[in-house]
Amino acid sequence: MNNANRGGKIVSVFISIIALLGLVSWSACHRSQAPPDTFTIGVNQFMQHPLLDSVYKGLVDGLGEKGLSEQNGTKIILKNANGDQNTAFQINKQFVSQNVSMIVPIATPSAQSACKTTTTIPIVFAAITDPVAAGIVDSFNVPGGNKTGTSDLWPYAKQAALVKRIIPGAKTVGIILNPGESNTEASMKLIRPALQDLGLARVEVSVSSTGEVYAAAKSLVGRCDVILVPADNTVTTAFDSVFRVCRDNRLPLFAGSIDLVKRGAIATYGVNYYEIGKATGYLAARILKEKLDPGRVPVVVESKADLVVNSKAAEILGVRLPDSILKEAQSVIGEIQFR
Repeated sequence: MNNANRGGKIVSVFISIIALLGLVSWSACHRSQAPPDTFTIGVNQFMQHPLLDSVYKGLVDGLGEKGLSEQNGTKIILKNANGDQNTAFQINKQFVSQNVSMIVPIATPSAQSACKTTTTIPIVFAAITDPVAAGIVDSFNVPGGNKTGTSDLWPYAKQAALVKRIIPGAKTVGIILNPGESNTEASMKLIRPALQDLGLARVEVSVSSTGEVYAAAKSLVGRCDVILVPADNTVTTAFDSVFRVCRDNRLPLFAGSIDLVKRGAIATYGVNYYEIGKATGYLAARILKEKLDPGRVPVVVESKADLVVNSKAAEILGVRLPDSILKEAQSVIGEIQFR
C-alpha cells in the first residue's frame, strides 16, 4: 500500500471516529434532558350546566397556558356525575384506583366526596361557594390536608341591593332552592340577612330535583314581587322553567350569575365562571409542577364582579331599567339565549 492510500484511510477512519463521538455526545445530551412534566388529571363535574361547563373550559385553557395540555402529554379525564352524589363518589373512587396525579372536582358535592375517597392525591376543587361551611377545608387561608381550590362566592349584598334599585316597590322576594346542596345553604346564609337589611321579606320554596322547579316557580306567583335564583345547581339547571313562569306572569326575575342574565334574568353583579376555571387551572399547574402542599396554598376567591343587565328580559318581564343602571352596566344584553 502506498503512502497516499494509507493516508487516505487514516483520514477516513479519523472522520468516522469524530462523527461517532458527535453522535454519542448528541445522544447523551438528549438523554440528560428531563422529559416534560406529564400528569393525569381526573375532573369530576357534578352536573351538566352552562356555569360548570364554563369552569371546565377555563380549567383546560388555564392548564394549557401553563404547559399542561394533552398535546404536551398531560391526560385530562372528564367525568360527569349527572347531579347524582353517589355517582360523584364512584367517579372519585375510580380516579383513586387509577392513581391519577390530581383530582379536580367541579361543584361542592363532587369535592365533598373527593375528600372522603383520598387523603393523599392532591385535590384542587373549582367554584365552591363556601368550602369551609361545606366541610372541605379548614379555612380559606390554610385549607389543610391535601386540598385547595377556587371559590365562586357571589357579592350577595350587592345583588340584593340591585333588586331594590331596579324594583324600588318590591316588598317580598321569592326564592327556589335545594336545601340538600351545601353551596346553596352557604349562599342563603348571606342572602337572608342582605334582604333583611333592605327591608325585603322572602318566601322560600324547596325542591330536591330539577323536575320540581317549574311547579315551585308557579307556586310563587302571587306570593312575591320578584324571584331571585341563588347559587343552586338544581335550580340553575332548570332555569328556563323559572323564566317561562316569570314571562307568563310578568314577574321580575333576578339571578346571581352572568350566564343566567343571558338566559332571561334582568340583571346581576356577577363573577365570570370561565375566569374561575382558568384560575383553577393555574392553581392546579402550580401544585403539580412545583410539587406544592395543597393544604398550605390559600383558596382563590374571584373578587371582580361586573354589572350585567338584559334589556330584552326587562322588556318581556315588564320592567323599566333605570338610566343609572344602564350607564353603570359593564354589559347590556339585548337578547335571550334559550337552551
